[in-house]
Amino acid sequence: MRTDTTVRDVMHREFLGVSESDSLPEAAALLVDEETNCLVVVRGGEPVGRLESRDALDALLDATGVAGASEAETGPADLTVGDAMGPPLPAVSPDDSLAAVEERLVAEGADRVVAVDDGSAVGVVTDGDALAAGAPRTGTGADGIGGEAAPGEPRADGAALSAAAADSDAERGAAATMDPEATAERGAAGSGDGPAGTDGGSDPVAEAAGGTSAQGVCENCGALVPDLVTANGQAVCPNCREI
Repeated sequence: MRTDTTVRDVMHREFLGVSESDSLPEAAALLVDEETNCLVVVRGGEPVGRLESRDALDALLDATGVAGASEAETGPADLTVGDAMGPPLPAVSPDDSLAAVEERLVAEGADRVVAVDDGSAVGVVTDGDALAAGAPRTGTGADGIGGEAAPGEPRADGAALSAAAADSDAERGAAATMDPEATAERGAAGSGDGPAGTDGGSDPVAEAAGGTSAQGVCENCGALVPDLVTANGQAVCPNCREI
């Protein structure tokens, strides 16, 4: 929560208010229509009470005799807000800090306060408003989505993700199979500018510099094989050589 947040920053400047002389049934209907549980009772702009839904219901039930009386002395239509209203809501100044409002809500056991300026009600702050304004604002920052580490950063298991990781052997084999022309070009580049050699001789693509066998791509079928042989001027696999 920002320490400089004030009541003025979060208060509702448009709030539901009634006067003491208003009809209680109409005020109760306003509570239902607006889906709220409390109205601010004002007298010339000054907050003088509150009308809570429970108090309005109790007063209306008493007037109809449902609450236990055999005959009600006053009918529901004759009741006013003043007959059922409770004490005023806790009052705060628009310049009070939000932290002071939270303390006031807890101390008073209320779910809202009324902001009063020069004796007149100018807004209302509910406990939900205070909670929303005080919620921590945190972001994921540079963290990876779903807990994945960013490229080049160490992971929990000690490994690191690389943005320029090489293709696997299987991926290279699949690419060569799908594009034989590209495979032939790669085979020619790997064998150098000179001739491929004679039958039965060693192939520079298939043999590594140290004389050990190396993997290569057959220039005929595009298969990835552990050793290549030279036939008809091409580096091919043993199966293609027999064809």
